Amino acid sequence: MARGVFFNIPYHGHTNATFPVVRELVDRGEDITYYLTETFRPQVERAGARFQGYRSLLETELTAGTVGFLPARLPAESRAVIPQVLESVRALKPDYVVYEGACMWGSFVANLLGLPGISLRTTLVLGPHLAASRAFMQERMARFAPLLEQASKDVASLLSDFGLPPKSLWEMMGHVAPLNLVCVPRAFQPGGETFDARHVFVGPSIRARGDVGDFPLSRLEGGPVLYISLGTLFNAWPEFYRMCFAAFGGTPWRVVLATGNAVNVAELGPVPDNFIVRPSVPQLEVLERASVFVTHGGANSLMESFAYGVPVVVLPQMAEQPINAARSEELGLGLAL
Repeated sequence: MARGVFFNIPYHGHTNATFPVVRELVDRGEDITYYLTETFRPQVERAGARFQGYRSLLETELTAGTVGFLPARLPAESRAVIPQVLESVRALKPDYVVYEGACMWGSFVANLLGLPGISLRTTLVLGPHLAASRAFMQERMARFAPLLEQASKDVASLLSDFGLPPKSLWEMMGHVAPLNLVCVPRAFQPGGETFDARHVFVGPSIRARGDVGDFPLSRLEGGPVLYISLGTLFNAWPEFYRMCFAAFGGTPWRVVLATGNAVNVAELGPVPDNFIVRPSVPQLEVLERASVFVTHGGANSLMESFAYGVPVVVLPQMAEQPINAARSEELGLGLAL
């Protein structure tokens, strides 16, 4: 039996695909400890891992409704988290470390302790050798130039303080571990054929989460099901939800609309009888019954939709989602708006 530790940032889009991997490792007899914020304790423990908490600047900002540009926030997050976890990990004496691709401090801890590091990427791999990635990075660099300039200084300071070799912010973001597990199929990854053997494209990482709760799945019987969700970060768009009411209210569709926590459903107006509106829904169970998914195009949501054979209509909201949307349309898996 080997001992492993998982590190991640406290965003659902970066954690959901890791829990099936944790569950599988635990079922095979591995001893797994997962470092996350208290919000995620139930998911970690359902996956069978030992929970270890830390306090996160990213989660504090998210709770306050001020989601920043993630690459620019990672150096400060790393400086805040590393002192909280370093000695705890050292005491565990793990055989390996698994960190989600955006969890910069995970690679720091692995390097500082001389541990084998595995990157588990829940989204597309963005690299400078890919045209779509270059365009994406250039646009972000222009839009967030002051933030990125400061973040680059923060990365240099952080590396220097811990005695690690100098790297740029983008080198840290594009870090390639000896083993990189990518939770999309190689065929979906732009330029998938150009990645070497260090990248293993494992495809959708899915396992029932056991979080159906009181959701009325029986109401989805007897007609086509339309599922609409803009994800967990950028979903404060009441005008869009009212558009959905106008477009699909009173139709044969059984419509499941997930609004997130930023919108007061009572302020959206009368909810059509054929709608189920909730802040969050059991996505896998809904997709199992769905005919179409209107989605923000996060990688997890797309992979889960495709795994259930559900075509998508993608309205990208942030980050690499425009690339995901374009790729979905290119491959005939849905439409990009």
